[in-house]
Amino acid sequence: MIFLNIRCLHLSFVYCCVSTEYDRSIRNYTKFDDWYLWVQMHKGTVSMPVFQSLEAFWPGLQSLLGDLDNAMRTFHNYYTVWRQFGGLPEFYSIPQGYTVDKREGYPLRPELIESAMYLYRATGDPTLLQLGRDAVESIERITRVHCGFASVKDLRDHKLDNRMESFFLAETVKYLYLLFDPDNFLHNSGSEFQTGSGPQGDCILGAGGYIFNTEAHPLDPAALHCCSRAQEERQELQDILLSLSEPSGNPPGSQSQERGDPAGNTDSPTLGSSESIALKPGTRRKAPVLSCPMQPFSARLAVLGQVFTDNT
Repeated sequence: MIFLNIRCLHLSFVYCCVSTEYDRSIRNYTKFDDWYLWVQMHKGTVSMPVFQSLEAFWPGLQSLLGDLDNAMRTFHNYYTVWRQFGGLPEFYSIPQGYTVDKREGYPLRPELIESAMYLYRATGDPTLLQLGRDAVESIERITRVHCGFASVKDLRDHKLDNRMESFFLAETVKYLYLLFDPDNFLHNSGSEFQTGSGPQGDCILGAGGYIFNTEAHPLDPAALHCCSRAQEERQELQDILLSLSEPSGNPPGSQSQERGDPAGNTDSPTLGSSESIALKPGTRRKAPVLSCPMQPFSARLAVLGQVFTDNT
């Protein structure tokens, strides 16, 4: 419990620092009437007064930081765009209140629904469920085709494109499902868990706090910690670094003889874990003990999938 309290204090301190930077930069330069505009990186002046559909994740992130009031206000702005077109266009002109030329499509992106899921978990506001219902109805009515769900090429007339992005099934549908399933195991707040065993002993698994990767595949951070080989890898790295610091003039096999000669005939002491592994001035490092089957990144060039090397 003491460790938990200390960790909470540490996280609170980090959050305060992040909030200060957030208030000073994001709110002062990019926020206008609960919209967030594109600004010039070095001057902070507005470069494009547009809303991009990929930015719809922002209210969800705000909810995770505890900034619920601003998150809900921004979410309502984005929701009005959805209700206007039955989806989020890739680019939306805020001054004109309409789509941007050649950016009128909606490829069934998940970001707004993702924000709705996080915000509903934090607030329980039924407006967020209404967004989910509108999303289901719009997707079913506008994009449903014989073999799946098609991307919307133009939200102005709901003309469809001949493709369905992979993230629709991986993310959009999944976030919709989780929005309407409050008892799903992914929403676990720590009240339920399982025990397992890993390299370091017993572990607590499935206690919540799942992390979604970029395609919304849930990862249990407890499982990552439980299955981690961090200590073994640290020891392996230490052994490699110590082996690289051995004198370069020793013949092959002399390292093992020095460390394990039964007769005790060692000419020089072995390096301890606390000794420096830095090379002396003017000494050139030998080639690494480990070898990698692939060439260094600087020696490779790929063009249209074809890999070329320095010798090609």
